[in-house]
Amino acid sequence: MKWIKLFAAVVMLFGICCVAQTSPIASSKTVSSSAGYTLTLASLPNSIQIGLPVNITVTVKNVTDADIYWSWDKGKDMAYKGFRFLLMKDGREVETTVFHRKITGRQRQDDPVELGPSSSVAIPYPPGTMFTMTIDLNKLYEITEPGEYTLDVSRTEDDGKTTVHSNTVTLNIVP
Repeated sequence: MKWIKLFAAVVMLFGICCVAQTSPIASSKTVSSSAGYTLTLASLPNSIQIGLPVNITVTVKNVTDADIYWSWDKGKDMAYKGFRFLLMKDGREVETTVFHRKITGRQRQDDPVELGPSSSVAIPYPPGTMFTMTIDLNKLYEITEPGEYTLDVSRTEDDGKTTVHSNTVTLNIVP
């Protein structure tokens, strides 16, 4: 009987130690799933004329106190390939360009086939502003009608579980 009580006490103590060690691991998973950066779209002029460039400035900021390793596809269009752009008008996505469909893997049967090498590199960024880039929405979307448009920019992490969204900006396109 004495051995049974001793054995039960050891099992209970061991169980408490296991539970105590599980908690930090669970919390570290929660922390690691956070991307640690923000995406901010700069405000735009009151109106933009159809046919002119629709330049959008995106700022990426490391909000942690450590380096962030960012994976980029190398090449001239890396700013477009590293993010997801969603331009909406009247509740629907605006007609996309061939380039947009190519980089998002949504080609149509009549789109030209282009093959090219692709490779990526991970670059460390210290805390603070990582970089600012300017993209032209005309390269991604067929903006042919006046009206009010909304833009959201996002990036999904390599783990596929974390997506970071920018603030939403409104564009007023005029004739």
